[in-house]
Amino acid sequence: MAANQAHNAGMWVFPRAEEVSGDMAAKSRAMPRPMVAAITVSAILLVLGIVGFVARAVDDGFTDHAPWGYYAAIFSFLLMVTGAAPLVALVFRFTKSHWRRPLSRVSELFALVGILNLLMFIPLMFVLPAINNPGAGEEAMELRRTIWFEVPIGAPHWWDALGVGFLAVLGLAILWLASVPDLAEARLTSGGMRRKFYSLMAGHWFGTKRQWEMQKAGLAVLGAFYFMFLIWVHFIISTDYGQSLIPGWKDSIFPVLYSLTGLQASLGLILIIMFIMRRWGGYQEYIGISLFWSASKILLGLSMLWVYHVFSFMITYWYGRLEVEQDILKYLFTQSYGGMFAANFFFSFVMPFFLLLWNPVRKTAWGPALAGVAVLIGALLFNLRIFVGAFNAGDVYQHALNGVPPAVWPDIWDIFMVVGGLGAAALIYLTGTRIFPLISVWEIKEGAMYQRMGTFIRGEYLILAKPE
Repeated sequence: MAANQAHNAGMWVFPRAEEVSGDMAAKSRAMPRPMVAAITVSAILLVLGIVGFVARAVDDGFTDHAPWGYYAAIFSFLLMVTGAAPLVALVFRFTKSHWRRPLSRVSELFALVGILNLLMFIPLMFVLPAINNPGAGEEAMELRRTIWFEVPIGAPHWWDALGVGFLAVLGLAILWLASVPDLAEARLTSGGMRRKFYSLMAGHWFGTKRQWEMQKAGLAVLGAFYFMFLIWVHFIISTDYGQSLIPGWKDSIFPVLYSLTGLQASLGLILIIMFIMRRWGGYQEYIGISLFWSASKILLGLSMLWVYHVFSFMITYWYGRLEVEQDILKYLFTQSYGGMFAANFFFSFVMPFFLLLWNPVRKTAWGPALAGVAVLIGALLFNLRIFVGAFNAGDVYQHALNGVPPAVWPDIWDIFMVVGGLGAAALIYLTGTRIFPLISVWEIKEGAMYQRMGTFIRGEYLILAKPE
């Protein structure tokens, strides 16, 4: 697609509003070879994951939670990253950030993976140990330590399931409401089953002033609820499937660290996708360097917040000097999973920090994307370390850890389940890009009306209108 001349070596882009709709429709219908290859590989990984899951269920059943540590880790990783991704669009839309327009739909599409998260959570409901100790005695507690002090009906299994389910529903509602204008336009240019689907999804949208006002208000309300549910779900999953399974682990900082890791990794993943779209996907006319430059500053801040909370957690236990606190530090940080923690620390903080510290690197597309790869690897290692460790910490009804348990490394079925979970998420996301435009057409058109280049004295600057 032809576009106006780019300025400052692609820092800002100026797409032609009259050409955006046709270009996005063509891109959504196209099936280039790289896309076909990516979908095929994702489907193969999904099959491997199903094989691994069935083999694990046949070999070990659902009575003991220990063999399911790697399954819980990949579930947590997907929930952490894909659950936080729609929040990126919501937050930057709320702050009226002009540069975020190309990434809005990219982040909202992760709501589709919420369906996978809910399905993957169902087996974990069966393996989570009961709060009431069936073999209570002098050496063991009657109730294991959890956040459910009064043990309400259905806790923790059904409360956790409702949280994951409502988060998925809210995400899908946000995706639908944000894409309704594009779907309404697509029904006019599509045929066959696509036209029927777009007509059903768009409903009676005709773009009246009242409809735009209702969409704006609806996104604000849904966004507020999504943020609340996201933090709540992060809290209950990280405590019920993490802290509560390690006897004696009590820490108010860990749920915050869990949420921060999710926000950091989701922004990193979005930057990776934006880089791929700009470099190889044919979206260079829509994605300027300003997006990476602006988002990289936020990613840098999240990386520093991450290391601050890791330090706060470790220093509290180090100064506490209780035997159980020392055992937990040895188990998760210095001995059993010490190597994994070192790698986690490098990818989640050291690498992104020293990459994004330099403004010339932030003002590129590859620099923030490379930092995104690092934080994504770091988040995966974080979940493997925490949840595999939690599921294999021993008797959950003891008052404290009985020594320092050894690390548990994956077998072939664990590897299959991990890669299968990643493949399933990728397959759902890639399929979604064939249905929804990967760029929010109405937001790109809106942004094109608000910007132009102008001169002041000897300099050339971006002039940006503020409608509100």
